This record gives sequence, C-alpha cells and structure tokens, in this order.
Amino acid sequence: MNDFSRQRVQALVNQKAAIINAAADNIVKDYVENIQFAKTNESYWKVTALGTRIDLGYIKLTKENEQYEVEIPVEFHNKLKRYNGFNDSEPIEETFEEYWLVLTYNKNSNLWIIDEVKDYYALNKEFMEGNDVVKSEFK
Repeated sequence: MNDFSRQRVQALVNQKAAIINAAADNIVKDYVENIQFAKTNESYWKVTALGTRIDLGYIKLTKENEQYEVEIPVEFHNKLKRYNGFNDSEPIEETFEEYWLVLTYNKNSNLWIIDEVKDYYALNKEFMEGNDVVKSEFK
C-alpha cells in the first residue's frame, strides 16, 4: 500500500501510468485515462506523497476458489495540486484521501496486488483513531 501510495503520485507528476506496478491493470488503465485527459487539457500535477495510515482494526479477509482477498481502509496523506493553466500561482495543498483498497494475493509472485480502489465513507467516528492504526511517514 505504501508502494502504491508513492507510485500513484509519481505517475501523476511524471504523466506515466506505467510507473504503477503495485496495482492491477484496471487501476493502471484509470490512471492512463486521467493522465491523457490532463495532457489534452494542458493540466499537470504537483504531488508529494507524505505517508499513509492503515486501520488494521477494519480488515476484511476472504478466500474464494483458493484466492485470498483483503479489503482494508487506507488514508493517503499528500501535498497535492492539479494545475490547469489558470491556477498556476496557487499553492500546493495538504490532502488526506480515504479509500477502501481491495487486494488479492498472487501466488506466482508472492505479492498482494491492489485490484480495486473504493471511496471510503466513514460511518463511524472511530475511523483511523483506534489502537490498530499503523502510520507510515515518507521521507
């Protein structure tokens, strides 16, 4: 998840979705489309990945047909701004993006791959506040 956090911002800044290797093809394809749209509109991003928070208290682990899948809430902490030509003088902003990441285990590579990124709508106030939250800060 930390690799994906870094890779997704590098892909936006460099406008190269191929940088993302911690996610499935469908997610990379979404980044290809977003980047192409930005290029068409002469937009670009300035982004720095600052870290993640992962709430291990809300993990959902399942196994179907010998395939493991885990769904986990993650918060990406960034400094981010999308520039569109008219807002180039605006400062970069600190952002917190909350998602449910769905990962599947690839037996061949022995890696977890992110298959789906779902918006997270916190229904409780305890999200990312419990004892099971793991925080990573990038340097």
